[in-house]
Formats: sequence, structure tokens, C-alpha cells
Amino acid sequence: MSKTKTKVSKGNRRFSNKQLMLISAVLASIIILGLVLSFILLQRPNKFSLKAAIIDQIGENYPSDSEMTREFNETSTNILEQAGFSVTYHKRETVTVNFFKELAKYDYGIIILRAHYAKRSSETEVDVFTSEEYSEGLYDYVSRGNYTWEPGKFYFAITPDFIKNLDGSFPKSIIIAMGCWSLKSEYEEMADAFIQKGATVYIGWTEEVDIGHSDNETVRLLRMLLEENKSIADAVSNIAPDWTFPPGSQMTFYPRTNVVRDLKVSDLIADAKASSNLQGMIISFKLAPALCMTFIVFKRKKFLDLACQPL
Repeated sequence: MSKTKTKVSKGNRRFSNKQLMLISAVLASIIILGLVLSFILLQRPNKFSLKAAIIDQIGENYPSDSEMTREFNETSTNILEQAGFSVTYHKRETVTVNFFKELAKYDYGIIILRAHYAKRSSETEVDVFTSEEYSEGLYDYVSRGNYTWEPGKFYFAITPDFIKNLDGSFPKSIIIAMGCWSLKSEYEEMADAFIQKGATVYIGWTEEVDIGHSDNETVRLLRMLLEENKSIADAVSNIAPDWTFPPGSQMTFYPRTNVVRDLKVSDLIADAKASSNLQGMIISFKLAPALCMTFIVFKRKKFLDLACQPL
């Protein structure tokens, strides 16, 4: 007696229970792994950002002028954008105490502080000026400062303690402080405050500096760091001192560790791009199991829907 083989249509073939259990276990493992990787990536501390800010507290006001301000901001923005940064310009009128309160939440990789600094009387600290006129008792961790060319008029100034108490962080940020005494020897509290909040390096001037000189040399610094790929130490050492005000002012950086000396911004940029690529892979990795899950569910119902369903 001959036996007749019954051909099973591929369209009617079903997964066995064991196969479904195995597939479910594999998919569950993939999903869990994807979630763990994404959590690690998102929680990763101090990820450098390809966002830059020019904080122009001085603006067109004395000792600057409209032409100097325009030239500095346009040139700096162009250099930063050519290096792959998105640039935000904060004009003088917006540089208030509340603006600084939010600064550590903006995720800037490079922060250029075109701002006035002032030494505190009989203290080894320098504070950075805002453009907001002073009024007693409004904010914590601020000081009162004035300009010699505006007698009797006072402005809020941001202290190192203000920076230390900010919400957020400066993710491996490079801080370029353009004002007088911004990194005076033995006055490193402001620099250290930014480093404690996650910044990689703080660059500033040891003594008083002319605004025109600071503009020109900051542009040269950006070119050396972003176009010529010089290390922090090499770039800063090639900056011209300012002899306008005795005893002269030099650009320097903090902290002066070997890691910071040898650091190149290109290394930070590569790290930021690698992190972005990894994040994109993880997002795709998380979506793939969702699509497979949808396929299996509808395969059992004998029709196929390619829409991606969230897990």
C-alpha cells in the first residue's frame, strides 16, 4: 500500500511552541541588552557636546564697539561651525543672573565668555559680570561690581560659589574666559568651580587685558585648536601677551595637568561623534526587536503588518 505525502504549504506553516519560546527568550534578551546599553549611554557622565556658546556680556559697550563686536562674533562663529559645532550667540542684554542659573543645563562643549571680570577687594577671587543692574537681596552667591568708567552704577557679578551650586554640569567643556584677571595666579577659584562642575579646561588671562587684544588672540586660539589641531598647551603658549597694562597679561589654562596639556579638541570631537553614533545604533537596536515581535504576532494570524510597534 503506497503512502501519499501531504505537502505542507509554507503559508500555513506555524512555529512550534518550543520554537516560539526560544525566539521569545532571544528577543527578550536582545531587548534587555538594548535597554541596558541605552541606559549606560544616557547616564554616561561628561559626554562632550558639539554645541558652542558665545556669551557676549560686553557687547558693543565701552571699551568695545559695534565693529569689534560684529567682527569677533562672526569670525568665531565661522571657525566653530566649520569645525562641526552649532553656535548660539547670547547678546549682552540677555546675560543676566537668571541666564547664568541655566547655563549648566545647556550642554555646551565650548563656552566663550566675552565678559568683564573683577578682583574682589582683599580676597583671592574674581567674579564675572552680568549685564543686570544690582539690587539688594535678590539672589544667592552673587556679588556687586562696578566699572571705573561708570561711577556710582553697580551690576550683579557671578561668584565661584554660584557656579558650584548650579543645576546641571559642563560636559567635558572648554571654557574660554576673555576678561581681565580671569585666570590670575592664586585666583583660580572661578576656574576650579567650572572644573568641579565637569569642565575639562578653563582658559583665561593672568592680568588686565585690552578687549581688542583679547578678541584677536581668542580668534587665534580657536584657529589653532580647531583648524591646526594643536594641543591646549601648544595653542595657549603661542598666544601673544598683552603689554597694554603693566605688568602685562598672559593667557594660561587650568588645571595644568599632563592630560590637559596634551589634549586636542579633535579628540573630544571624535568622542562626541562616536557617542552619537553609538546612541543611534542603540536606538536602531531597540527598534529591531519591536519589528520582529510585530512580525511574529501577525504571522500567527496569517497576515503581515510591517508597521513598527513600540514595546
